[in-house]
Amino acid sequence: MDVNRSHRRHEIVWREVADDFVTEYSRRMLMTLPRRDQRENGELYISGLLSLTSRKSMRSIASIAGGGAAEQRLHHFISKSSWDWVPVRKALAVDLDQALDPMVWVVKPMVVLKAGEHTVGVTESFDPQLGRVVNSQRSYSVWLANDTQSAPVNSRLLLSREWLTDAERRRRAEIPEWADADDGGTPTAVVAVLELTRGWGLRPRPVIVEAREEDVGELVRHLSAAKVPFVLRIGGATRLFPWNAVRHDRAIRLMTAQHLAEGADPGGRPVRWVSRTEPGERPTQIGSTNVVLPGSSTPLLRLVGAQRPGERKARELWLSNMTDAPSALVVRLGRLSGRVDQDFAEISTKVGAMDFKGRTFGGWHRHTTLSAVAHGIVTLSAVHDQAVELSSGDHLQIA
Repeated sequence: MDVNRSHRRHEIVWREVADDFVTEYSRRMLMTLPRRDQRENGELYISGLLSLTSRKSMRSIASIAGGGAAEQRLHHFISKSSWDWVPVRKALAVDLDQALDPMVWVVKPMVVLKAGEHTVGVTESFDPQLGRVVNSQRSYSVWLANDTQSAPVNSRLLLSREWLTDAERRRRAEIPEWADADDGGTPTAVVAVLELTRGWGLRPRPVIVEAREEDVGELVRHLSAAKVPFVLRIGGATRLFPWNAVRHDRAIRLMTAQHLAEGADPGGRPVRWVSRTEPGERPTQIGSTNVVLPGSSTPLLRLVGAQRPGERKARELWLSNMTDAPSALVVRLGRLSGRVDQDFAEISTKVGAMDFKGRTFGGWHRHTTLSAVAHGIVTLSAVHDQAVELSSGDHLQIA
């Protein structure tokens, strides 16, 4: 998981987003809230997430509406209210699915460093990037992504065994019984994906997961059982069986993904890629080979390595159950996680994705949901502006 180590003061106010669009879209997304005051508080909260340049605390958002009394009202609305965030997420997901026509669903891990022990979900764990034990809150969000736009539509908070088995902690954080009862041992990242397939009305898409710090075997097992097409970014030390040896009943031994990728069929001439985050074209040599994970009844998988021509070591390793898809397509889909990383940095962090300080499970979900609506507003405004520019260009050409 990438650790979001700092949260610098935001320099962007979303002036390019029209106020009437913010109001109209917020109202549409909040239609399922049962009371008028809840919908009004939701509109205020989203407006604050979009307009403030400082950290998006309840106090700073309430300052827009007059301070003290508004702060208490917003605190209750986010942390203590009973409104259900799931219908809001469904409405957002359906709308963005139609607007973006996404190529993939990307699972984005988020780690936010925290002080103290009372923030919901906060746990001490070793972080390999920092090389030390840190206090952090971990979560996964699912994004709809195409080549030019991406936006989050669902989030799931990672709750450790300490949180789930400590009755007093659960009571204080108001963690409901269903928070762990419906997982059945399924990885949190997979649960976040499967929620989108259960009555949300979205067209299924390949799922992209950054899995270099995850249990690859568990992800493959659960995604395969759910019949979800996937592309996982894996580390070179991941151990696999070569399919040719398995198929011919030869003596087989586990090999690292890095070693298997180095011996893979290079697949012809290098593919030229235009990076979404760096200028210029970059030629990439793509090789692939069929593999199997250790364990009984594991499916046939495709290991795809991407490297610069002339280099022996693959810079990227992808594991996919899309064995009939061209290897270049697997890499292209996997690299859309870079689109998400960019939009997370440029939009999500500026609409409060990392700013929730509350202690309740429901508060975290409600804040995250409204932050996703704010992100969606920015994204759809950009999509609209691009459409206008294209339309104007066509009109000028015709004239």
